[in-house]
Amino acid sequence: MAGDARVRESVELALTVSERLAERDRRERELTALYETAGDLSSLRDVEEVLQAIVARARGLLGTEAAYLMLIDEQRGDTYVRVTDGIHTEAFKTARLAMGAGLGGLVAQTRQPYATPDYPHDKRFVHTVDEVVGGEGLIAVLGVPLLLREKVIGVLFAANRRERPFADAEVALLISLATHAAIAIETASLFADVRAHSDLMERAANVHERLTTVAAQGGQLPEVAAVVAEVLGAGVFVADPGLRVLASAGPVGSAAGEPVTGDVAKTCRSAIATRATAATPEGCAAPVVAGSQVLAVLVACRGDLGVADQRTVERAALVAAILLLTERQLAEAEHRVRGDLLTELLADAQPDPDGLRRRARLLGWDLDRPHVVVVAYPERAEDRRVLASALGSWAAQCGGLCGEHGRDVVVLLPGTDPASAAPAAVDRLRRAVAAPVTVGAAGLGEGPAGLRDAHRDARHCVDVLCALGKAGTAASPPDLGAFGLLFGPAGRERVAAFVQRTLGAVVDYDTQRGSELLRTVEAYFDADGSHVRAAAALFIHVNTLYQRIERISALLGEGWRTGENALQIQLAVKLHRIVNFTDQPPG
Repeated sequence: MAGDARVRESVELALTVSERLAERDRRERELTALYETAGDLSSLRDVEEVLQAIVARARGLLGTEAAYLMLIDEQRGDTYVRVTDGIHTEAFKTARLAMGAGLGGLVAQTRQPYATPDYPHDKRFVHTVDEVVGGEGLIAVLGVPLLLREKVIGVLFAANRRERPFADAEVALLISLATHAAIAIETASLFADVRAHSDLMERAANVHERLTTVAAQGGQLPEVAAVVAEVLGAGVFVADPGLRVLASAGPVGSAAGEPVTGDVAKTCRSAIATRATAATPEGCAAPVVAGSQVLAVLVACRGDLGVADQRTVERAALVAAILLLTERQLAEAEHRVRGDLLTELLADAQPDPDGLRRRARLLGWDLDRPHVVVVAYPERAEDRRVLASALGSWAAQCGGLCGEHGRDVVVLLPGTDPASAAPAAVDRLRRAVAAPVTVGAAGLGEGPAGLRDAHRDARHCVDVLCALGKAGTAASPPDLGAFGLLFGPAGRERVAAFVQRTLGAVVDYDTQRGSELLRTVEAYFDADGSHVRAAAALFIHVNTLYQRIERISALLGEGWRTGENALQIQLAVKLHRIVNFTDQPPG
């Protein structure tokens, strides 16, 4: 009996040793597998490869039929299946769960592993995706949290399609794998961020180099737009502050010269008003700013532009500002040269006509070609520079010359009809400034002397329009009718004599006594002889008006209000006003 007991004891001891050896071998295999897994995961740099390797290792180490990984979507506030291994149904692969729902939600909330040998009948958690899990046929499920510095970033699962309990060693093994996996995910994400940042830096450097080359080689706005359109794969345009397209590239809705409309126009106005980049679902607009002035706005028409793409648009806007400033400086320099030439050409004394012709040829302008002279007189002096810019581009297109002369802007247009040139100038100026601009046009004039005479006639047109209360309109000499008699020194002398002969007594009376008889004559005829309306226009009592009319009749004779005498008096009043207005220096 004693021998049997020793045999049983030896057998039990042998079995214990065998189990411990088997446990040690299993543990060594698990540790070796974990070590290899850690090495594999640490060598991966692509996030997708890391995630796929995690679930494959989990399935292999635990010997389960399936494994999958769910991650937390912080932006949407839920969880979703990210990668799977051994999963067959599409509904499972694309499943999303509310935060805290199901077995995964329980693991994420408690930060503790959870194992169930019979998922469908486990009452310890709320069942929310039984249809999806049942469709895949999963029965036994083990889930462990992916912890990254105490933060749960997801849940790692191993599962079988039959009932199976999970041993503590298996739970510990999956926890160890999840720990390595969380670190590997973070590492791969950091590498992805570094790669993305490196790619962005490289692209930014490439864009900067290309845009700098455009600026250094004296490029134009269309080239800037073309570079940005190619880099971003978007339609790009540059528009002036009035939202007219200056240049474009790629698929955009408006061509050069056309207005920007719709939601894109709202985005442009926002960028101009705030002097900051404005991004909307339709695209991104960056103001082209120089100092305190917005020169234009650059727009990329693509709805999914990221922060780096917006920086590209802003960088292009800076280059556009440099090009526009350079273009403006060159235009101002040329404007000064042309303005100097125009000033000398229109001067009363011209000591060197041949010298003027040579300087004109250097500017590509033929002085002896027939020209119409247009004079634009702005109501506000501060509008003169804007007018010069607006008319300067018109003159350049026509092969003419434009410059400032006193308070005026003068344009010389080759081979143009004065009658059409004046309205055309007004149309352009109305788009440039809001205040009234009076325009006169005359010609055709040839050579220095002829152009000077045409300028004098055009300037007289402006004077007459202003004297007649028609500021803000346009005219050429034929448009003035009888008032065209004013042109030419001889005509002015005859008009002055006519006015003196017809109205001299009244004018002298007003001059000597400071009265307003001449103004009363004008108001009387403007009111068509109505005493009441004339008195109201003069802000005097009707009796006062009668007294003034008696004094005028004493000076001019009783018949001054009727027949031919009335016509002569009215004409003399208008001519007196014009003569006195045009005798004043311009401005």
